[in-house]
Amino acid sequence: MKPLVWTSERVERWQETGKVPAPVMVWTAAQTGTFLDFIAEERLYGLFHLVAFGGLRRAEVAGLAWADTICKARAR
Repeated sequence: MKPLVWTSERVERWQETGKVPAPVMVWTAAQTGTFLDFIAEERLYGLFHLVAFGGLRRAEVAGLAWADTICKARAR
């Protein structure tokens, strides 16, 4: 399955129709930054930051200990 990027046109079409363009969709760097800025005060911010910039796969995230996310987030 090939992922598609959430372009402005795809976002607009999704908002109009409610239909996701593909089963796997990825954010642009700007969209990721907007999301992280929005959740900056949330307690799970460190986890989302690590996932976004660490390149972790789903199983790797599921196997993390909470202490691992705190250490990684503070190191940045």
